[in-house]
Amino acid sequence: MAFKIPTFNLTCNVWRNALAPAPYATPDLALPCNLTPGKRVFTPLSATVFAFRYPMELLLPVGSDVRAMWNGANQDLIEVPAGSKRFYSVLWVDDVAKGFANEYRVAVIGYQVTGGANFAPPIAAPVPLP
Repeated sequence: MAFKIPTFNLTCNVWRNALAPAPYATPDLALPCNLTPGKRVFTPLSATVFAFRYPMELLLPVGSDVRAMWNGANQDLIEVPAGSKRFYSVLWVDDVAKGFANEYRVAVIGYQVTGGANFAPPIAAPVPLP
């Protein structure tokens, strides 16, 4: 059985600069996506990764424009699902199955614990939706 492309059943909002000193505003992009924890294993807490304790994987269609810090001045800020106030910072972006028909993009994202400088007042860490 061939590997299938993930279903992109959610929409995520993307802001270009996770550290921009602007209030909550219209996102720069809205993209179809899928949110998954990837491997379901315990991640120990560490002071060195305080803001990104529990990474998640954001699956996106091939060629989606999502940027980690190494792509520019600052990483993108992601809200997924769109409108949920669950914010994440992009830690890493790469392609899966590059060059094959089932190619898609994956972004490793971490909880934005403080809500980011984009938000006044800061928003708490993501909570599960009902």
